[in-house]
Amino acid sequence: MELTREKWHNFPYRPNAFRQHALFLQIWCDSAGQQQYDIQTMKLSQIRYFVVVAEELHFGRAARRLHRSQPPVSRQIRLLEEELGVELFKRNTQSVTLTHAGKVFLREIQPVLNTIEHATDAAKRAAAGHIGTLSIGMTASIMFGILPRILTEFRQRYPDVVVNLRLATKAEQLAAVKECRLSVGLVRSLSQDPDLCHEALLDEPLEVAMGPSNPLAAKAQIQLKDLANEGFILYRGHSPTSVADKIISACHTAGFSPRIVQETDDMQSAAALAALGIGVTLIASSLKQLGLPGLVCRPVLQGTVPLTIRLYAVYMRSEISTELTAFLSLVRIMCQANQPESPV
Repeated sequence: MELTREKWHNFPYRPNAFRQHALFLQIWCDSAGQQQYDIQTMKLSQIRYFVVVAEELHFGRAARRLHRSQPPVSRQIRLLEEELGVELFKRNTQSVTLTHAGKVFLREIQPVLNTIEHATDAAKRAAAGHIGTLSIGMTASIMFGILPRILTEFRQRYPDVVVNLRLATKAEQLAAVKECRLSVGLVRSLSQDPDLCHEALLDEPLEVAMGPSNPLAAKAQIQLKDLANEGFILYRGHSPTSVADKIISACHTAGFSPRIVQETDDMQSAAALAALGIGVTLIASSLKQLGLPGLVCRPVLQGTVPLTIRLYAVYMRSEISTELTAFLSLVRIMCQANQPESPV
């Protein structure tokens, strides 16, 4: 790799340390009268060789550290001296020492080399998804499921990725994903938008939520058809094919149309109303963690199969960053490990 004057001016990452050390452009030397040497080209390998030799003050040991033979190291140092127009080392059969110019060059160039190495490492880590920003949208009910564990694991694996969380309705998430304001949305039902990619992640068991005085609370588990005479609390959502649509469809399959006594905006509100005895609702089993006073939850079956609700990741297929790729990879692994044995 060579750093020319043009590359230096166009280099996309130039922190203060780079600007403070202009040795890539000019080196001033007071060796034999004041002269200014304009540096057109300087190889990073030459600088690395110089620093190691300056630290070891022995070409043989430096070559071993660099995993090179001694002649190429000596040759690169000589080329660097010719490029600079100064002598950096005093050599004799007994020892190698830095000249005054060599000491100054080492003092000035070492921070620059460290910055370059840091920038190189940062670029590689960014390309691997270890540095960046990830914006995740979700409905509030998802916060009570597997997501907290996923976020904890992701932050442990990728501590330099800034994770921004946004609570939003499904409709708001879909709009934000399309406008690239969100990297990914986490929703519980599909949309009909062809521009969006929907990836099924997890089927979470549904449970009947009710008040403690409901006779069904005495059962260990409940058949969906047993809810035919109950008043339903549904959360309609703000976009087509909502969770409520799925519940109504499942009730029709069980042989009845649900009698809706109350509608709410979200699953948590429906659970709160159910705890008050206003009616029954179906909620994701993870919402039991809400700990609402009076809320009774029981697994719900359709025949012998537990009723479930699916979790989807929604993102733009054309906007998949390395950070999102890393996040989705982890989500797939953790969701697969928590997948129920018999999802619907």
